[in-house]
Amino acid sequence: MKSKMTRKLSCYFGGVARICISGSNAERFINLCQFQEIPLKDIERDGCRYHATLPAKDYFRLRPVIKKTGICPKITKRAGLPFFLKKNRKRKVLILCALLFVGMVYYLSGFLWRIEFDGCHYHTKEQLREFLREIGIAEGVRKDAADCTAIEESIRSRFTDIGWVSAELTGTVMKIHIQETRMPSLEAERVVDGLGNAWGEETGHIVAARDGIVAELTVKSGTAMVRPGDVVKKGDILIGGVIDVVGDDGGVVAKHAVLAAGNVRLKCVENYKETVPLNYEEKVYTGHDRKGIVLEIFGRKIFSYNSGNSYQNCDIITEMGQYCIGENFYLPLLCRKTTVREYTLVPAVRTKEEAELAARQLLVRYLEEKKRGGAVILEKKVAARFTKTKCVFEGQLIFNESAWEYRRIKTEEWRFDNRDEYNTDSN
Repeated sequence: MKSKMTRKLSCYFGGVARICISGSNAERFINLCQFQEIPLKDIERDGCRYHATLPAKDYFRLRPVIKKTGICPKITKRAGLPFFLKKNRKRKVLILCALLFVGMVYYLSGFLWRIEFDGCHYHTKEQLREFLREIGIAEGVRKDAADCTAIEESIRSRFTDIGWVSAELTGTVMKIHIQETRMPSLEAERVVDGLGNAWGEETGHIVAARDGIVAELTVKSGTAMVRPGDVVKKGDILIGGVIDVVGDDGGVVAKHAVLAAGNVRLKCVENYKETVPLNYEEKVYTGHDRKGIVLEIFGRKIFSYNSGNSYQNCDIITEMGQYCIGENFYLPLLCRKTTVREYTLVPAVRTKEEAELAARQLLVRYLEEKKRGGAVILEKKVAARFTKTKCVFEGQLIFNESAWEYRRIKTEEWRFDNRDEYNTDSN
């Protein structure tokens, strides 16, 4: 996008000309221009004539082509800054405003209007941005006050796990590249079960989250209560969170409650059912829309137009961007554009083929979600049946998945009364 904008700005400042090429050698004229690397853009054919656009500075390079083909192209349109200035050279106020605009842009180029980060994994961009504010670096400060070497040293001294950092000023943008010596470890921050739910206690049993057959079982802490191949029901303990302490005589002398840990995977059969109605309401856009715009400069709102929203059914699309001249010359001008598109709901009827296709797409989406959760699809037997009003897609799915969760350990499960003959009452 930036390169496209740069090309547009280059064409505007240099000026462009729209030419008309006619004659029997028109195609040869275009081929010779391409051979001599004269850029002809937006070539359109209108009967036996051709229309093309080229930079104004390249127009005089057409002389050798004109001599060879005998075709003199006619200029039909001129556009760009040089032609604009020539046309309005007597309008002194306009020229004065243009000079003021150029001066303002030159003045704003001495400030920092955007900070970009690259390589952030453990530390968030908001965290780094807040630290830069603490040391006086933020959008709106003069570039002279932004010492890249000092910023690099400050970041390294504050964040000891950042092994390498580089800060560079390009235009009105400061780009900070970092390389961390550690990556985020979710397991070190919180304990989660096989379903991805957080567990906040220090002890617990690992139990089956649904009925199935134990496919894999390895124990890191705790006591294995089942073996691979065993059939378990929802709630059965797979790895117990109570460890028996055995004495020299082989007897249990104490019990300790721990947080069970290990790798448990179950082979589970799931009954799948999804219904797609044949009659539905289709979204049809009416072509009516309303647009609103908000302009902000230096963080303050300078213009706001709210289009309102009186549509009963509509989509709201919001776009926000910061104005940029060229590649890295950002300005402190932000624009937020809101578009409200009206639509109506029209009754429609799906064919059986369309309904079955929609049901299969829902199944694919569901299987993708299961895969993202770590499940392995072993088998699927799903078929479609139709009624007068709907398509029912149902069957069985077999997964190999981490279908386990944590359960609290009851007090009576780990409490151990070590009574002997001297501590008991005798009659």
